[in-house]
Amino acid sequence: MRLALGTVQFGLDYGISNRDGQVSDDELNAIIALARQAGIDTLDTAQAYGNAEQRLGQRDTNDFTLIDKLAPGLPLTNVQTELNHSMHLLGRKRLDGLLLHRSQDASPALFELLAELQHQGSVGKLGVSVYSPEELDTWIVAGYPLELVQLPANLLDQRFLRTGWLDKLAEMGCEIHVRSLFLQGLLLMQPAQRPDYFHRFAADLKQFDNWFPSLAPLGKALSIMTALPQVSRFVVGVCHEQELATIVAASQALHTCNEAEIASLASMKQGLINPGLWRT
Repeated sequence: MRLALGTVQFGLDYGISNRDGQVSDDELNAIIALARQAGIDTLDTAQAYGNAEQRLGQRDTNDFTLIDKLAPGLPLTNVQTELNHSMHLLGRKRLDGLLLHRSQDASPALFELLAELQHQGSVGKLGVSVYSPEELDTWIVAGYPLELVQLPANLLDQRFLRTGWLDKLAEMGCEIHVRSLFLQGLLLMQPAQRPDYFHRFAADLKQFDNWFPSLAPLGKALSIMTALPQVSRFVVGVCHEQELATIVAASQALHTCNEAEIASLASMKQGLINPGLWRT
């Protein structure tokens, strides 16, 4: 099972296609139970995901691998206190993985502290959540540890594949997690449902819509998993148990494709592939 469960919807009203807001308690319980039943073994959370840590900690998730992220801009003097608080909220004595939520927060002093916590057994793999290949270039030059990296990838956003970074990370022995598989749900929306902002990218989206037209949007979006063997986990977030059930079922009957077959769908238009630039 290469799917991991993202938890941002557990703590925030998140996603362009999200019409229901933050996940309810009943749905959260059902989602976690189904994830366990489906063989999903990894939870991805963050200090910046509202009250997601607290809500996870109110449930038995000790059989899941847990990856957490430091809050962006957290002062060095607050890091250990906030980490202890996160572990208290989560009901954990150890985080299996800890990422910087943004690469610009990295510093030698921060990693000296995190290395000590890792040595003490409080933290497992160390790494970063990145948004562009250039961030990894800078990270490697700086010599920071990179045991786990989370990065965006989908059929439209293939930057880390095209720049060779997926192969480089795999060769380094770095574990790779991919997020934004559905581009915040944009790739699952029918053309008529997409906000007016995306009309300017009609040509790119039409290519996606017309690619293997017999496939449903979900099947198309998930098919990239077969073209990225370097990736350990693909993080998906849901608001309802049925959404997760549908994703799990689709992931077990994937359309197989390779790097060459998806190349024509790649877009370098930042206004499309970077949700931080969307104006919807």
